[in-house]
Amino acid sequence: MPTCNASKHMRPIVTTLLILSVSLASASAAGFSAAKASAQADYDRSKEDLSKVQAEIGKEKEPLNRELAQLEDKLRQLQDQYAPLTREVDTAELNFSNLKSQVKLAGEENLYLTNILDEYTKGFESKVHASEMQLYKPTLDKAKMASENEKTPLKERFLTQVDLLRAAIKRLDEIIGGTRFSGKAVDSQGLVMDGTFAVIGPMAFFSTKGGIGAGVAMPQVGSPMPIIRSITPEINASIASLIESGKGMLPLDGTLGGAISEFVTKHSLLDTYKHGGPIMHPLLLTSILVFGTAMERIWFILREKKRRKPKDVLQLLDAVEAGKYDQAIASGSKSNDYVARALAHALEHVETNISDALGLSASLEIKRFKRGFFILDTGMTIAPLLGLLGTVTGMMASFASIGADMGAPSAITGGIAEALIATAFGLVIAMTGLIPFNYLNNMVEDAEHELEIAASKLELIIEKNKKVEEDLRHRHRVMLAAEDNQKASGGSSSVLGQNPVTA
Repeated sequence: MPTCNASKHMRPIVTTLLILSVSLASASAAGFSAAKASAQADYDRSKEDLSKVQAEIGKEKEPLNRELAQLEDKLRQLQDQYAPLTREVDTAELNFSNLKSQVKLAGEENLYLTNILDEYTKGFESKVHASEMQLYKPTLDKAKMASENEKTPLKERFLTQVDLLRAAIKRLDEIIGGTRFSGKAVDSQGLVMDGTFAVIGPMAFFSTKGGIGAGVAMPQVGSPMPIIRSITPEINASIASLIESGKGMLPLDGTLGGAISEFVTKHSLLDTYKHGGPIMHPLLLTSILVFGTAMERIWFILREKKRRKPKDVLQLLDAVEAGKYDQAIASGSKSNDYVARALAHALEHVETNISDALGLSASLEIKRFKRGFFILDTGMTIAPLLGLLGTVTGMMASFASIGADMGAPSAITGGIAEALIATAFGLVIAMTGLIPFNYLNNMVEDAEHELEIAASKLELIIEKNKKVEEDLRHRHRVMLAAEDNQKASGGSSSVLGQNPVTA
């Protein structure tokens, strides 16, 4: 009985617990439904916001793309406008470089001519007869003063020296057939006489009016006036008649026929060569090598200068600027211009090291220009040494003749002549070879300068192209990154859109 009572008391409790559990389950289901509805509402709002943001981005991207396209078009237009200006600047730089080279060459020529004229001015007095100084002294003094005064302008100095040179040329034209002029001279007793001079070749004659003080005019030490030496009365009368009328025969040979005999018998080139001794043979070979090489090099450099075509270089640079490297290499390789060839050879190695390639190609061209310079340099150096060797052997022969036979003066003078001739020939070879050698060096320097300018321009253009390519690549990478970001944003939204379906 008690058990039955207990079960009766437990039933209400169990029933209550069941009702409570059902209520809790109903409340839990209602809570989950509310949370789901709230999350769905938040998701819908986020999706709408994302759609609005994407629409705003699309609206803002379209004008930016149009602005970017306009800017790219403007950039291309500016590049098209800049290309002719660049070519004009390059042409102007090339012309300026050529003008600088011409100015430098003209300055060197002016300096060379001025030095020659200075030397001529200093030695002019020794080249004319003492009686002629009365005519040329004012012009000579003016030229000397201009050359000795450092403050004298170069133009004035040059003009005074040219005046002296013109006077000397006029003098040569006059003395060939003889010339007459008034002047003063001193007789044997020291009296100054006024009269007329007649200069015929190297001889000068003087006669007063009436023919009283006629004779040969000769320079005297310590006096600017010539002294008159009387000959025989017959010769003096012939001199007076010649000076007065300007015509006649002069029965006088200042050298007594020795000059003509000396010239005919001893002063031929072959005779001089024979008297130079055995050393003349290597000197002759040296002179042939020096002058032959000089002529060949001058012809080569003048030919290369004539083949210069600045247009080919400009076309090559334009092709490189446009990025057409193969076209630039082809046009430069076919060109006769050594600058274009050097640039084309360097462009073949543009992917490795353009600076080293330019240096190598320029050195190869300069090596062509300097081919044979070793022969010139060696010949000019060894020629005076061979002449000195001939001097030593000639003097040895002279001393040997003195020791063997004191009564053989011809053997002694022959050895001295051999020494002097060999030395003279060696010096002549060295001095005459120095002129073309310096000229060739100057031409090679000009060629090096032209190659350096062209190489610098090519390097600048290549660097500019590389910079433009890097800018374009960077811009392309930025655009690709932007597109990737846009795609990534669109993909995530689609995934989000599928989550509710999956759930």
